[in-house]
Amino acid sequence: MNFGMLSLIPVGLTLALVFLSRNVILALLSGLVAGGFILDLGQGTLFSGIDSIASVFQNDWSAKSILFALLTGAFVHVIEASGGVAGFVRLLAEKKGGVRSLMGAEALAYVLGMALFIDGTSSIVISGVSTKPLFDKYKGSREKLAYILDSTSSPVAFLSPITAAGAFLTALLGVQVSNGVISGDPFGFILKAVPFQIYSILSLIIVGITVFGQRQMTFASAPLAQDNRSLEEPKPCGAQPMPIDMLLPLAFLIFSIFGLLYASGGGDILKGDGSTAIFTGIVVTLLATGLFYLARGIVDARGYIDWCLKGVAAYLEIALILTLSFALSDLLNRLGTGLFLASIGQHTEPALVPVMVFVSGALISFMTGTSGGTLSILVPITIPLAAALGVNIPLVLGAAISGAVFGDHCSPISDSTILAAMVAEVEVMDHVRSQMPFALSGGLISALIFMALGAGFAHAPG
Repeated sequence: MNFGMLSLIPVGLTLALVFLSRNVILALLSGLVAGGFILDLGQGTLFSGIDSIASVFQNDWSAKSILFALLTGAFVHVIEASGGVAGFVRLLAEKKGGVRSLMGAEALAYVLGMALFIDGTSSIVISGVSTKPLFDKYKGSREKLAYILDSTSSPVAFLSPITAAGAFLTALLGVQVSNGVISGDPFGFILKAVPFQIYSILSLIIVGITVFGQRQMTFASAPLAQDNRSLEEPKPCGAQPMPIDMLLPLAFLIFSIFGLLYASGGGDILKGDGSTAIFTGIVVTLLATGLFYLARGIVDARGYIDWCLKGVAAYLEIALILTLSFALSDLLNRLGTGLFLASIGQHTEPALVPVMVFVSGALISFMTGTSGGTLSILVPITIPLAAALGVNIPLVLGAAISGAVFGDHCSPISDSTILAAMVAEVEVMDHVRSQMPFALSGGLISALIFMALGAGFAHAPG
């Protein structure tokens, strides 16, 4: 059944309540109830909204992502409680050539965000854990930290073809090639589309300007004093905290994720199982970290388990928000919200196709909170459209990716937005509000550039 405009009601209600109440859980629940009611009326079913929550855990990727979020809470807590974070801060702050200012802390977060390009989720967690204590030490804004984490993770992941995002795009384009819609190597199209990912490029440039540019470009929120609660927790056995107590677990997490991607992909990281890699990687890392701390005499087994449980408890809220976000995304897919939004931009002049694809992608991503889901909807619609009109395929693909990332950055129900806020320990809506001006600036410039590119060489060979 085609729900048309009705499919926008859950989205509109969710976004309105998010901005008015600043309560993401209430907003998501309200959207689920409204969407479920519409679906029940149209299909003669009952409790579709509630059932969509349970169905989240039937999806392998969603379930592992939620568990990863909970275990990330455990990981963050144990490396803080062990004293490893405090030792790392001292190393960077006291050693010659180390981080000695707020700009240095911001620069480290920026560089790490771009260096950890293989996975956006891991990038947010590892960069945030590594630099949050430095932001606190130099009285920086955690909202700015959340902005740096969020605005470097997805853009870099999509700009780097040899990532899980690149593999996902290759699969989407591979379907178009196999169906005869376009001809050529799918990976070749992705490489050609990299220069056309205008928003992703601008996002990284804008973050760089806020970090290295004029110092008045700061966030309005008051800087937070350092929170030492977890760092000062009594340890059952009390060894001297050292940087290695943080650095070794972080390195183990990174290498285990890469290794599992390599193993699950049969020797090809791009073909690896991303959800399994990050979930298994965090589990193995927690086990290895516990053994390492036991050997170092930092904590006993009972104390380490207590630390893990406290960390999991601290991340229960993000797990609930992610669960509701995934459920709403599934419900919107069943209502056809994305397809309806995408269909609005189908009938246009060839020269306007790139900017229309960008705007459509931004709307879908903003309203559904998922860049990957947006592309899974948009690519099968816009690539055949571009091919039929003779529009440059890499340009249209770049516009689709740009719109998806832009909308994701602005959406308060995006999983990356939520995760960046939680890792930086700020309210989700505070993060959204502080990031919005920078994202909108990049989005407006991107739209103008796509208009110019469409008029200039939309018909250039793909």
